[in-house]
Amino acid sequence: MANIKNLQMWNTICADARISISKSLFGLRTTATYKPTNSVIETRTFEYSPSDGERLRNLLEKPYEKLVDAMGDFRPKATVNGNYMAEVCCSRDSTFLAVQLFQFTRMSYEPVTDVILFEGPEASSVLKLFPNR
Repeated sequence: MANIKNLQMWNTICADARISISKSLFGLRTTATYKPTNSVIETRTFEYSPSDGERLRNLLEKPYEKLVDAMGDFRPKATVNGNYMAEVCCSRDSTFLAVQLFQFTRMSYEPVTDVILFEGPEASSVLKLFPNR
């Protein structure tokens, strides 16, 4: 599990009014909570091959209604040292999902999508793109 403070989308998550940030253990541990359901947010990063990353990018750029239809049974396979990386923040109850996709260029991962937020049943549907916790 990635540390939420190390994610590039950290500032966007902190600025969202639906998210509560708390620090404990002398400020060494940071916990984000989705306020509407009081569910803790867990973070993950996944790396993907160029083909899976590009297909995921195309999906994430679609409006939600078209995204679910276009997803079909596509499940990108995580790889080591991939050309694309997804930062994923999901509440434990699967009612909140934040995703941002990056591509490796110029010796670092550069964002290719904005932070995309999903709530409720939408979050559960889109979460199928990413491996179980």
